[in-house]
Amino acid sequence: MANDNENQLTRAVSLIESELYDEAVALLRKFMEESPDSIEGWYNLGFALSNSGKEEEAIEAYDEALAIDNMIFDIWFNKATLLYDMADFEGAKKCYEEALRIDPEDAEAWNNLGNTFSRLADGASAIEAYTRAVAIRPDYAEAFYNSANAHFIEGDDERAIACAEAALELDASLIKRVNQWIHVSRDRLVSTRAALERSEQRKRESEE
Repeated sequence: MANDNENQLTRAVSLIESELYDEAVALLRKFMEESPDSIEGWYNLGFALSNSGKEEEAIEAYDEALAIDNMIFDIWFNKATLLYDMADFEGAKKCYEEALRIDPEDAEAWNNLGNTFSRLADGASAIEAYTRAVAIRPDYAEAFYNSANAHFIEGDDERAIACAEAALELDASLIKRVNQWIHVSRDRLVSTRAALERSEQRKRESEE
């Protein structure tokens, strides 16, 4: 019986790898009836359900897995990503934070947490998360771009431009996304510096 269950799970994983998610869901539902304590079964069921468009059921499956063991990075990460896609950004934030408590050196989780903070209009926290991502993975072009965009939104044009240039050095294909705003950032920076120079000039003149 145990071997039959293991074979079911193996077949289900194979179906997932072949992107036959509905078939995998059906097999995994049967498997879970017989092996309700299988964390691997719940995890794979959650993954298959999420790819079958059954988001709420997928969350339930991930929660079943976490009820068995809440110290598995991949489960928190996948649940967070699913919640983000469902526009539950507060829930996604909490799950990414749980994932990062388990593995604080995962650059992708930091980048995704940054995206979640951005959606929650917390620019400072987003920038901090992106900074952690690129500190762990210095060649992470997407995180550099996301940091650039966050700095742009926060009005820090000097940092926005620096991060955008770093992103483009790593991945030139990001140019179209960068070009959507970088000219605005450059113009603002020139205007800010010119205003500062005028202010300093007036101060010098008043001291003469």
